[in-house]
Amino acid sequence: MQKLKGNFTTILNRIITDKNISGNEFKILCYLCMRSGNDNSCFPSFGTIHNDTGISSTTVKNAISKLVKAGYIIKVNRKKSNGCSTSNLYRLTDKVLE
Repeated sequence: MQKLKGNFTTILNRIITDKNISGNEFKILCYLCMRSGNDNSCFPSFGTIHNDTGISSTTVKNAISKLVKAGYIIKVNRKKSNGCSTSNLYRLTDKVLE
């Protein structure tokens, strides 16, 4: 996806009209697109996604799972050097980028 200058995010039309994802799933996917960098990945915590979108943490967790299952994102569990969990890494797939 081409990054354009300004404070907006470009979303493919076929994602907007995809009847297989809910409004919350769409909003979270748009949020992950907005947060992703040049490597098409980002790592916001569930709490950060909740705070920024107003979607409950439980709904965020469920939506992320559905987006992974639908093939829109890849979720990578991350660990700190001491072995404790940290926020997941989310990578946008070609289904979002092409």
